[in-house]
Amino acid sequence: MFHRLLQLGTLLVSTSLLSAEHWAFQPLKPGKQQSIDEFIQKKLAKHGLQASPRADARTLARRASFDLTGLPPERTDVPYEPFVDQLLASPHYGEQWARHWLDVARYSDTKGYVYAREEKNWVHATPYRDWVVRALNEDMPYDRFLLLQIAADQVVQPKSPDLVAMGFLTLGRRFLGVTHDIIDDRIDVVTRGTLGLTVACARCHDHKFDPIPTRDYYALYGVFQSSAEALVPATGAENAELTALVKKNRDLMTKRREEQMTRTRSRAADYSKAVTELEKYPEQGFDQIIDEKDLNPFIVHRFVAWLEKHPGVGLSEERLKQPDSPAFVPNEHIANIEMYFPTGVTTELWKSQGDVDRFLIKTSTAPTYATVLVDRPLPSTPRVFTRGNPLTKGAEVPRQFLSLFGNQTPFTKGSGRLELAQAIIDPRNPLTARVMVNRIWQHHFGRGLVSTPSDFGKQGSPPSHPELLDWLATEFIRSGWSIKHMHRLIMLSEAYRRTSFPTRSDGLENPSYVPHRLSFEEARDAWLAAAGRLSPRLGGRPEPLFAASNTRRTLYAFVDRENLPAVMRTFDFANPDLSIPQRTETTVPQQALFGLNHPFLVQQAKALVKRVSTEKTPEGRIGLLYRFLFQRSPKADELASALAFVSVDAKPVLAENEHAKAWQHGFGEWDEKTGRVKIFTPLPHFTGHAWQGDEDWPNAKLGWAQLTAEGGHPGNNRQHAVVRRWIAPADGRYDLRSTLIHEPKVGDGIRAFVSHSRLGKLLGTKLHGSKADLSLTSIAFQKGDMLDFIVDIDIGLNSDQFLWSPQLSASSGGDTASEVWDVKKDFTASPKTTLTSWEQLAQVLMLSNEFMFVD
Repeated sequence: MFHRLLQLGTLLVSTSLLSAEHWAFQPLKPGKQQSIDEFIQKKLAKHGLQASPRADARTLARRASFDLTGLPPERTDVPYEPFVDQLLASPHYGEQWARHWLDVARYSDTKGYVYAREEKNWVHATPYRDWVVRALNEDMPYDRFLLLQIAADQVVQPKSPDLVAMGFLTLGRRFLGVTHDIIDDRIDVVTRGTLGLTVACARCHDHKFDPIPTRDYYALYGVFQSSAEALVPATGAENAELTALVKKNRDLMTKRREEQMTRTRSRAADYSKAVTELEKYPEQGFDQIIDEKDLNPFIVHRFVAWLEKHPGVGLSEERLKQPDSPAFVPNEHIANIEMYFPTGVTTELWKSQGDVDRFLIKTSTAPTYATVLVDRPLPSTPRVFTRGNPLTKGAEVPRQFLSLFGNQTPFTKGSGRLELAQAIIDPRNPLTARVMVNRIWQHHFGRGLVSTPSDFGKQGSPPSHPELLDWLATEFIRSGWSIKHMHRLIMLSEAYRRTSFPTRSDGLENPSYVPHRLSFEEARDAWLAAAGRLSPRLGGRPEPLFAASNTRRTLYAFVDRENLPAVMRTFDFANPDLSIPQRTETTVPQQALFGLNHPFLVQQAKALVKRVSTEKTPEGRIGLLYRFLFQRSPKADELASALAFVSVDAKPVLAENEHAKAWQHGFGEWDEKTGRVKIFTPLPHFTGHAWQGDEDWPNAKLGWAQLTAEGGHPGNNRQHAVVRRWIAPADGRYDLRSTLIHEPKVGDGIRAFVSHSRLGKLLGTKLHGSKADLSLTSIAFQKGDMLDFIVDIDIGLNSDQFLWSPQLSASSGGDTASEVWDVKKDFTASPKTTLTSWEQLAQVLMLSNEFMFVD
């Protein structure tokens, strides 16, 4: 039956691709060989090449374990084929392969830059990530996997857990609410992610290389333009507090919609006149502030569109109440309809929606909600934007699939999103299976048969083994779109089991495993696993990457697309703004510096040494170090070198600036009555350049409170002023030199104080977009007296960052240079940690190439 279907597909597609001769647009043409190795052996023989020898058991076990689970193997002496099945059955398989898909899906826990009125975190990021893990662990057929991510709202029941799959479409950047860019992002992630086609290149002109006209882009644009975001429950569970918040939000939206529709109908004559003065009402004025008394430019252009569609028809009061009238405000999420309202109302509605969103994000017992797309009752017919400019609209185009697959029938079911999904997963579509099996091959061998995994067009690379690619795609469909079947097929082949040394320098004629550095997630997880600290818990809310309590897999670290941790960028983490088909692999000094200096590595080295301390002899402890890190025993020379190293336990001398010990960095509340800080509490977390509440900044406990070498930012209220404290090292008189700067002109500025632990308040000021000299001479100190430099907000929290780096020096009374305590030079994380020789050995081994690379 399958082969008959494939033959039918070949006939249908081949007759429609006369104008699209590129290999990727042709029907699947699997060769006659019946295994991966037959295809490869045929090509090797053609070029007179010999296959690489088989890898040893330990190498193969590490390779398979990292490939399938992202973790090192616990044992390497097990039979290979049962071991592969064991790995595929592991719950950690879904975690590892979910990360590959999340790169393609441009996953992030946040929206990127948004207006302050909007909640910046996504409500549905965690459920989507966990759904992907679960779907892969269950070996959900890939066609079903895609169908749910594009059109779950139309194929599952209300409140189904599968609704969260639509995060694939809705987790992209917010683009400050610019609809055209949001839709472009969705077109790009769908077409590059599933078809390997750069359709978004046709936004402004016909594709320069592939048979994708601009009309095709806007045909898909209409699909997503006819779909609206909606926040819906993905479970039958309920919460009374949430129900009340949802009702309050819905009631407010209903009220404001009715008011806006009434307001528009009452000024229909003014709007009708405005269509003759369009130069006064720019359609793309996203930064405009609209008052209730103003004519709304967005509504003006809705009148234009309606009158163009209904020439000669009058807008009676009755017509203005119809759902297709320019005065009608759809009953949708505020993200879809904010442009209908005056600015003040929009802010109010976002605040109300934010109350719902924050409850879902912060309440551990809240039921799961999904942000989905739903079809609008009245789908729109798109028009081509000439040169991509929405102000210069061209001809109408029907919503339909890509014309390179032949003459298309316009979509008829609502927006057409379900029909789009069905066209993508149709077995007769030659691209979908090719693209996915190439992604699977890429993550097993280090490179795809097509080296441009999200571009199968003419600008992409041709396949190194086209018959093999088509055979794999055919086998993928025949297996019922089983991803795990493809893993077995690839991993049980001789090609996968060979050593990682291709017989040709280009590696294309003799596919074999490419040695690669562990990804950042794999490295961090492997460090935790070696130290015996890795938490096996699956799913749940994200945590700050380096929070002291976070020993979970890196998959569950918080991903902020606006403020991605520097270490993730250093180790080539996927840019969450874009669909990323393959990560770059760089080797830069910052990676080694992270391993040598970051507290996280120090903690794991200490934990690993503690873990091996159960062995009584040094030889036994070194043996365990090698087993936990490399899954092997040390060689004789390695053991001898390690024993010699740990036999000398001289503690390293740290050249730490003694002046740094005089400074402390914390927070507290300014007491007007006493002229002092009520309670000084040290800031608990040092990032390497700033003291703050946690790795996440701002964070839930201390908000924006932060101190750096040059200044900082006060906390969100006056109870959380930031306090820099200097402790006098000896009796005497000291001079203070300092300038406080507050640069922003927005907000209402900051308050600042200088306070002596015995003498009380010495200086105080308010600053707003200005600077002040806060210097004093000959201040009397007794040893241990404290001088506090305090900054808090004035009235409101808005742009309160400041620069203030005090210097204190002993009053010399002459020309003799005096000792200086300069916070900018003295700023450091204190106290520094020393490592024993055992801990140094563990850290060095954790950073070795053997640990960091998979062969």
